[in-house]
Amino acid sequence: MIINPQHQKMADYVRTYMLRNAQMGDPTNGTRRATARYWHSLNVYNNINQILDGEQAIDEEREICQIGALFHDVDSYTVEHSYHATRGAETAAIFLKKEGYPADLTVQVAQAIRQHDHDFDDEQPATEQIAEMRATLPRVSLMLLDADLLDKIGVSNIMAAALPMGRTDKQAYEAARELTSGWPLERARFWRDLLTTTTGRTMGEQRFDFYCQFLEQLKTEIVMSDPFAQVAEAASV
Repeated sequence: MIINPQHQKMADYVRTYMLRNAQMGDPTNGTRRATARYWHSLNVYNNINQILDGEQAIDEEREICQIGALFHDVDSYTVEHSYHATRGAETAAIFLKKEGYPADLTVQVAQAIRQHDHDFDDEQPATEQIAEMRATLPRVSLMLLDADLLDKIGVSNIMAAALPMGRTDKQAYEAARELTSGWPLERARFWRDLLTTTTGRTMGEQRFDFYCQFLEQLKTEIVMSDPFAQVAEAASV
């Protein structure tokens, strides 16, 4: 990958900004949390580049979305989560203004960052929400939103669910129970159904299919209940 020098500068700024603010708010776990959030941003940056290629985006759209991907969660540790997109848009705008970026591009980047944190409704059909988003949001916002949602499906979903279990005393069968409990899969399905761009939906289907295949393989390899214990319990009655 050819690294854009300006994007390198942005990534360095975002990483440092996240770490500083997370460590101030949570000296014990701040570094770990901010590092994970920064790597999530890198995943979103990777996703957006694939979406931009698939959607045959023009150069201005590419710049808006790539910058938006790097900055979209920059203020995750300065305000409550419900405000992080609004504050992140302000932080990105200040940075871009100092770097001499055009005012129009700065406004569009800030707008895309604000709109990436869409207020999804679990009770409203996904088709209705998609139609509303397509009717009201600019294409750059839709592409950035898809790039963010894609990091909650497939391998990333599996890793996000499994890694915290490694910091506990849970055994493999206990982790398998949680991963196959239904809720993680339902959330992945919900996010997949909310993807709006053609490329995003194709990527989402591929990742969701892999997630389903992984869960099925998990069920074949990991014993999640002790059949001998059930026999022993019956015999003791």
